[in-house]
Amino acid sequence: MGGVTSKVNVDVVQEQVKKDPVVMYTKNSCTFCNKAKDLFSDVKVAYKEVNLDSLKEAQPQDYLGIVNGLVYTTRQTSVPQIFICGRFVGGFTELEALRNAGHLFEAIAQCTGENAPQE
Repeated sequence: MGGVTSKVNVDVVQEQVKKDPVVMYTKNSCTFCNKAKDLFSDVKVAYKEVNLDSLKEAQPQDYLGIVNGLVYTTRQTSVPQIFICGRFVGGFTELEALRNAGHLFEAIAQCTGENAPQE
C-alpha cells in the first residue's frame, strides 16, 4: 500500500493550484496549451504554468507521482489542465467557453477579491 501512495502525489498538486489564482499544466508540444496561453495573453490574465516536460527533466524522481496526482485530481489525462482559484475548470475548450460566456474574470475574482473587469 505504501508504494501506491508514493506514486500518487495529490498533495503537491493541491499546493501548486492554491498558490496562484490561475494555474495551467502544459507540455511543450501541445497545440491546445499554446491556444490557452494565447487566450490568457489576449485577455491579460496572469497564470502560473507548470510545464510537465520541464518537470520531468528537473525532478525525474517526483515526476510520476505529480502526474499521477494530477490525473487522480482531475480524472483527465490530456493537457492543458487549468485550475482557477484551486478548482479544476478543464482544458482549452472549457476555458474558451468560460471566456465566451463572460465568466472568466468573475471566476478569477472569486479568489483574488478584485472586482471582475468587463470581458
